[in-house]
Amino acid sequence: MDYFKGTKTQISPCIAAKVKFALNLTKKKPANIKTCSYDYWCNVIETFSFQYNLLTNITEEAKNQFKHLIK
Repeated sequence: MDYFKGTKTQISPCIAAKVKFALNLTKKKPANIKTCSYDYWCNVIETFSFQYNLLTNITEEAKNQFKHLIK
């Protein structure tokens, strides 16, 4: 289970899978149809970027994939 940075709030596993794919942390594209807001998407990206110490350009590319991965 993944949690938002600095909280005990769990990140939705379906959204976490999509964000990990967008950040190139996994290679398998998730097939789930879970949706979320753009703000939630960005918060999850920021959490994983901090956790995995990712570069800013990778983070920005993942944010741009919102419309493609979240329908």
